[in-house]
Amino acid sequence: MTLGPLVILLSIALIAFQFWRLRGIGEFSIRYANQYCENQNLQFLSLARRSTRISAYRGRLDWKIVYQLEFSSSGSDAYIGTMTSFGNSVIEMNLPAYKIN
Repeated sequence: MTLGPLVILLSIALIAFQFWRLRGIGEFSIRYANQYCENQNLQFLSLARRSTRISAYRGRLDWKIVYQLEFSSSGSDAYIGTMTSFGNSVIEMNLPAYKIN
């Protein structure tokens, strides 16, 4: 095997690994947002990815993903906040002021 096909094969393997990594982070984020809303007595509506990039945080290089979190406090209204994750850890939750029942 020459160097060209080896580089192509390793590139494909790296892309597949990163795809699985992003998928795992996405599943973790949905579980975290759902649990966070449950703990705050909110109704979880949806979680959508706004931006994804490789970034350094506390000396570690990983995926930094910003999500748009939609939730409801009474079931008849909807609010939009943001959730930022770095790898498999949430580093920031920004929710707007909402009505408490």
